[in-house]
Parts: sequence; structure tokens; C-alpha cells
Amino acid sequence: MGMKVKDIAKMLDLSPSTVSLVLNNKPGISDVTRERVKKAVIDLGCEDLIVQDVEEKKTILFVVYRKHGSSVTGSSYFSQLFSEIIEGVEYQTRAKGYNLMISYIDQNNFKQEAARIRSEAVEGILLLATEMDVEQIEAFLSIPMPIVVLDNYIEQKQYDCVTMNNELGVYEAISHLAALGHRDIGYFHIVCNANNFVERYFGFQRAVEMLGLTVKKENIIEIATEGGDAVYEELKRQLSQRESLPTAFFADNDIVAICAMRVLRELNVQIPQDVSIVGFDNMALSEMLDPPLTTIQIPKRKMGMAAVNAIIEKINEDGVGSLKTEVATSLIVRHSVRKLE
Repeated sequence: MGMKVKDIAKMLDLSPSTVSLVLNNKPGISDVTRERVKKAVIDLGCEDLIVQDVEEKKTILFVVYRKHGSSVTGSSYFSQLFSEIIEGVEYQTRAKGYNLMISYIDQNNFKQEAARIRSEAVEGILLLATEMDVEQIEAFLSIPMPIVVLDNYIEQKQYDCVTMNNELGVYEAISHLAALGHRDIGYFHIVCNANNFVERYFGFQRAVEMLGLTVKKENIIEIATEGGDAVYEELKRQLSQRESLPTAFFADNDIVAICAMRVLRELNVQIPQDVSIVGFDNMALSEMLDPPLTTIQIPKRKMGMAAVNAIIEKINEDGVGSLKTEVATSLIVRHSVRKLE
């Protein structure tokens, strides 16, 4: 039978707790006692009792940028988007055995925080850049350490990133409408905001061209607001002036789609009997609407996990070149769209 901790302790005239601390590489023991215990264990041929030194976990810094910080109300779109991505990052970081530091920055403290982050003792940076502009992203790309940008892509720059396939999502939405007989399709487009909405705009243009559709200029309704009730007010102003409507609308996100449904209902327009609507994001609220909203699902948690995999690979492999990873979207069919007779 092998030696036990209490046997070694008795032989060395030490307490079992002291021997246990040494065997498990815990602090609080003098170097002399530590060496004495280890030598005795080795001499007895019981090296397997000694827990090997555990390599200190490496740390990833996760920088979350929100344009207006946490004080702005009416930002449920970004709140849900960010929370699910963050959840994926936290889960995968733990699964891969890394520590995670999270730093929240906004447009007011951006310069100070960007400068401070340069001195952080971390292995690499994940940057959630949904609302960042080009100059802000460039400020982080100049930091001399591995970095992966999440949810933003600039064609003119070379860097590792993980994004959603916006064009695929828009195509799925428009092709679904076309398959149900809709040829007169409108578009609620968000301007002066995140790069995702720019990509969705070009995705819309490409989708209607590929499907052989013609979109009237007046049916592209632009919304330039910071969110909240302002979206509802802007849509109400524009839609109440319309003499006619297309048979269907695609909206850049579910918030806009939900506001549009509210306005149309107030204008005595029935959904989907008179106008069909498709959103983007599959927010939790979209399923609880009357009627439930047909929308595009983004695997946000998967994006966060993929970003962690990408930064770990970049930390461990000093390779040349950059890699863009796109996660695919999927159509969630509900009851806000009807088939035309």
C-alpha cells in the first residue's frame, strides 16, 4: 500500500496540513520545509503525490465599445446584440482555459482608455466594434499585440475579424418575400449608424437585382435616429404621408420592424393582410408580437465563441496575413408575411 499524507507527516514530525500544502504547491510554507518534504517524498518513491506546477493562465482582454456608454436608454438593439456576444466570449474563454478581462469604453472616454489598454499585461485583445468608425478601429490595430475585431469589417484594412454575413441574411429575407409572390417590396433603412446597416443596404440592392425585382425609390424609407421613440416618430411622420404602400417591407432590424408595425396598425393597415414585414436579428420580443415577426436569426453567441478561437490561434501562431470569419444567418418564418394570391 502506498504512503499517505499522514504517514509522511508523522515520519517528518510535521502536521498533515503542512505536508498537504507542500504537495499541492500552495503558499504559506517556508522554502526549507518545502524542500524537506519534497526530498522525502522523492526518496520514498511517491513523486505522484506532488501536484505539478500549474501553468499560469493567459489573459485575453475583451474591449466592448458602446458609442453612448451605458447611460443611453432606448438601445435595446445593441443591448441584446452585445449581451449574447459577450455570453459566447465568456463561455469559450473559460472552456479554453484562459482568463478574461472586460473593458467597457464609449465615445467620451475612448482616447484615455485606448491609451491605457496599450499597457495592459494581456496576451491579446478582442474588440467588439459594432458601433466603431474607421479611425477608432485603426487606433486599436496600431497596438502591438494580437487583436481580433468582432462585428465590424473595413474592406480597405487588413485585420483578423469575426462578423455576421449581412448580405446572406438580407437575401434570405427578400427571396422569402419573392417566393410568396411579392414583387413590390419596400425597405426601412437605418442611416448614419453601424456598419452592419451599410452592409444590409448593399445586400438589399444586390438581392433585388439577383431576384429580378424593381424597387421604387420612394419605397426605400430612410431612418436617421439614435433609437427609442424617435424611430416610431420618424416612421409615423413618413408613413402617414404615403398615399400607397408596397405589399411588403424589409426592415434593417427588429426594432424598426416593430415600430413600423405599430405605426401601420395606427394607420389602419393590417399586417400581413395589407402589408407583410420581415425584420432582422430575431430579438426575443419579435416572437411575442401580434402577429409574430418573420425575421433573420444571427448566431450571436456563436460569433463570440468564434472570436475567442480566432484570438487564441493568433496568440499561439505567429502567422502572416489576416483572416475574416463570417457566421451564417438563418430565416425564422412566423406570421408577419402572407402569400399573395
